[in-house]
Amino acid sequence: MRIFVAGATGAVGRSLVPLLICKGHSVVGLTRTPAKAGLLRNLGAEPVVADALDQKAIHAAVVAARPDVIVHQLTDLKGASDLRQFDRAVAGSNRLRTLGTDHLLAAAHDCGVKRMVAQSFCGWPYARVGGYVKTEDDPLDDNPPQEHRGTLDAIRYLEHAVTTTPGITGVALRYGGFMALTPASSIPR
Repeated sequence: MRIFVAGATGAVGRSLVPLLICKGHSVVGLTRTPAKAGLLRNLGAEPVVADALDQKAIHAAVVAARPDVIVHQLTDLKGASDLRQFDRAVAGSNRLRTLGTDHLLAAAHDCGVKRMVAQSFCGWPYARVGGYVKTEDDPLDDNPPQEHRGTLDAIRYLEHAVTTTPGITGVALRYGGFMALTPASSIPR
C-alpha cells in the first residue's frame, strides 16, 4: 500500500514511518522543513517538502504521491509551553486541525484517495460522564474552560471532517498525552 504521512518528521511520524515501511508499505513523508528531507530518506520514506497550510502545495504533493491512504499527523507544538494560555500556545496545531485537514481532504477527494487516518487528542477534552476509561465514541466536553474552547472546537472540526467527508472512509484516533524522554546517556552528570 502507498501511504502519504503528513507530519512525517514529528514526534509520532518519526516512529510511524519506519513501522509502516517494515510492514511492506511504500511511504511518502511530508515535512515543511527542507533540512528534514534527509531524515525521511534515512527512515526509508520518499520525502516531500511543503507547507500543509498551502492548499496548492498540498494538492501537488498528494497528486505526485498517488497514495492509497493519507495519515494526518500534523501538529505544531514548538513553543507550546504556556498552558495558562492554552489556545494561544497550540494555535499552530489548531490551524493544522482545521485548514490543514481541509487541504488534505480536498487533495484526497481530487486524487481518488478513499481512506484517511487522522490524529485527534484525548485527555481533558472528554465530557466528565461515565467511567474513567474512554474511547473515540465517548462524548467531548460541551463546556470546556474558556482557554481550551478554540482547541476543542478544532478537535471537533477535525474529527467531524475526517469521519463524514463523502467518498472517504475516515478514522480519527484520539491520542493520549505523551512526552519524549531524554536518553539517560545524554543527561549531564
